[in-house]
Amino acid sequence: MLPTDGHVAGNGLRLRYVEWTSAAVGTTSPLVCLHGIGGSAEDWGSLARALEGTRRVIALDARGHGGSEWSAEAAYSTDHHFADLACALDELGIDRCVLAGYSMGGGVAILSAHALAERVTQLVVVDAYPGPEMTEGSRRIAQFIARGPWLDAGRPRFDPAISAAFARDLEGGAPRRMDLWPHWDALECPTLVVRGEQSRVLPEPTARAMEVRQPRARTATIEGATHNLLFEHPDPLGAEVRAFLRDVA
Repeated sequence: MLPTDGHVAGNGLRLRYVEWTSAAVGTTSPLVCLHGIGGSAEDWGSLARALEGTRRVIALDARGHGGSEWSAEAAYSTDHHFADLACALDELGIDRCVLAGYSMGGGVAILSAHALAERVTQLVVVDAYPGPEMTEGSRRIAQFIARGPWLDAGRPRFDPAISAAFARDLEGGAPRRMDLWPHWDALECPTLVVRGEQSRVLPEPTARAMEVRQPRARTATIEGATHNLLFEHPDPLGAEVRAFLRDVA
């Protein structure tokens, strides 16, 4: 299954997307995927291949990342990513979808699944959490991003303004995270949380609290995995997502 890519209108910016489709997708809702900070749509390639023949898979490059446009105002909050997703779904003609988000994209997915409850049938949160506090793993990622974007064919993989914002927040002692607990608590769709057993971004106590507060959610833990399970453990991740989508269907 070879991917195709294109561009779609976000909320004032053009966004790149990548799509994996096969002839046997039938009428199932597409899976729309949101990557982590510093990532790109291609990060979902392994999962898309694991779901081959079951449904259409579409992944967006977030604003300021990959082939999407950068914001001249450095507008990269969770709210901005949510507005982009809502616009992109309209432009792509997607009325209802399964929504998946990894790390940063997981937070955007939580907000979107609540705010667009009539359009999101199921939610998959990959090693992300709704709290405003930074876990040890989240702080390490913030420190890494603050050092500046790495290059891809001579071009920064994401807007350097994102690194500058992280650096300012860390220096000021108040890194910005939106409090998504109210959105998490209000979710109405079946939800799968997948975490790495050794993840310091989504430690086990936080995952347990998420289950307690949201009865529609269940947690799957990938043995031996860290936060990078999307890249290092795609097969067990794919198996968990396939089983979740099958069971809910």
